Amino acid sequence: MKIASSLRSFPGETACGDVVAWWRENDATLIAVADGLGHGTSARLAAESFVAAVEDSSGLGLAERMQRADRAIVRTRGVAATLVQIDLAAMTLTVAGVGNIQGGIFGARTRRFDGAAGIVGAGIRAIRPLTFAFDPADVLVLWSDGLRHVDIDETCWRFRDEPQRLADCLLARFGCESDDCSVLCVAFDGAVA
Repeated sequence: MKIASSLRSFPGETACGDVVAWWRENDATLIAVADGLGHGTSARLAAESFVAAVEDSSGLGLAERMQRADRAIVRTRGVAATLVQIDLAAMTLTVAGVGNIQGGIFGARTRRFDGAAGIVGAGIRAIRPLTFAFDPADVLVLWSDGLRHVDIDETCWRFRDEPQRLADCLLARFGCESDDCSVLCVAFDGAVA
């Protein structure tokens, strides 16, 4: 499995308000994508605070991590955020999101998902994570609202085995100049754990 991301700041800002992170935890890979409200340093701080709160809640389920992060970042601007837990052995991924981070599993068939209504840090409702089976040839893509509706056509699909080039291609094709942008791609490489 290979993971990569591409980010771009709002024009004129030095800090990107979007943050992406991934790490191994036990037998799973965890992914966090957070879009701090607004732009610049304060948005970046909110997104980084979200990721730190999630990393500090090891051992909890995705819904519980979102609830804990919601309480932890209450003094920030808040974020739109999505968490993904990938279990290679079971060939499943579980998603929990709040706000306008979107995602899709692209391959023989496409499955899209987005977050529940709300802002993490402003009091969120109970979240019901979704679990999807994936094929080893599939590609997972997550993106912030700085990208228009993402659709992987042949221009970018040729990079499906190279997540960095795929992320760069999607950002270049669908990124807006009016917002921070982030896209994260996971190529499962046909490998199983």
